[in-house]
Amino acid sequence: MNYIYYMKYSFYFLFFLSFLSCKVIEKESSSPPQEAQEIVMNFNLTETIEGIPDFRLQANKALSYENKTVVYGVNLLFYKNGSPYATLTSDSGTLFIATNDMIAMGNVKVKGVEGALLETESLKWANKLNKIMTENKVLITTKDNKKIKGRYFESDPGLTEIKLKETYGYSD
Repeated sequence: MNYIYYMKYSFYFLFFLSFLSCKVIEKESSSPPQEAQEIVMNFNLTETIEGIPDFRLQANKALSYENKTVVYGVNLLFYKNGSPYATLTSDSGTLFIATNDMIAMGNVKVKGVEGALLETESLKWANKLNKIMTENKVLITTKDNKKIKGRYFESDPGLTEIKLKETYGYSD
């Protein structure tokens, strides 16, 4: 009888412990995903400063929300003194309306006018600072076809002022 009593309460105790070890996952928000306010095909956005182009963003599709625009098939042309000097392409991106900062994602490539090419999976463009940056792995191919690999990248969009904190490989 003591054995049955012991087994019965051991089972209840183990059952109770199993509930304590369970992790409850809560959603960040109970509200449904926000629907786009506007969907635009062949999206174009040009920012000018006193009539001189600063950048031109083109995308195959854009979904406009209250504080951001999500774009697909990204082609971002950077200007310097009114002349094109770099191009960023990516699968998608998020443009933040208040600052015109953008996060580019998926197959991100930046080509500088002097011939350098940057490749990575995601990249942030800080519009006011005129800097592109990422903590992800990058591959930089110089105009002489030298390859530099690293992480913690920062530069101007034209790839002329590159800072790379962690270099882990290169080739000629």
